[in-house]
This record gives sequence, structure tokens and C-alpha cells, in this order.
Amino acid sequence: MKLLALAALAAATLSTAAQADFARITSEEMFRANIADRTLVDEFGGTRLFGGNGGLGGRQDSSVITGGWIWHEGALCHRTRIDGIEVEQDCALLWMRGNTVVMQTKRGRSTETVWKVH
Repeated sequence: MKLLALAALAAATLSTAAQADFARITSEEMFRANIADRTLVDEFGGTRLFGGNGGLGGRQDSSVITGGWIWHEGALCHRTRIDGIEVEQDCALLWMRGNTVVMQTKRGRSTETVWKVH
């Protein structure tokens, strides 16, 4: 009974992405096949490109995004700089359906950002 209650609680707290039939990107190979070296665009026109060489680039409003990434324990870990100032170090869980990617910050324990893959 206790196991059933835990399973019900887990199902109730699954992310929006998981509930909407998104597939979790669980390996670096999956990340490289679906996202690396492709431009991601958010709802405001901001861009990110996670290069196959471990680099990170893009634009957010009039600012330049740079940084780097590694794959670590099932998550995309990245250091992000805006106009040369380091603003973020995070590991995000990734979910994908079609050309839509959802990044859940803090290894799935915080906010979600939705991107379109181009």
C-alpha cells in the first residue's frame, strides 16, 4: 500500500513536459542527435546553440550569450555568460516532443523553459 501511495504521489508531481507525452533526453548521445549544433529559439526570439564541441552561444534581446556545456549524470550542465558576465551554472533535465524542447532547471526541481529546435 505504501508503494502504491508513493507511485501515485510521483505521478501527480510529474512535470508538465512529462504529462504531455514528451520523451526525456537521458543521454549525451540523445542530446547530440537531437539538439547539439541546432539553434533553439524561445517564445521571445532568444536563441541558444549548444555546439558539438561543448560551446554555448546565442542571443537574448540585445545581449550576446556565450558559455559551455557538458553532459553529467543524465542532465545538460552549462555555464552561461551574458555579454561576458557569468550569470548561471545549472544542470537541466531535457524533454522533447517533435521540435519542442523543455528544459527544467535545477535538475528538474525548478522552472521550465520551452524552446523550438530549428
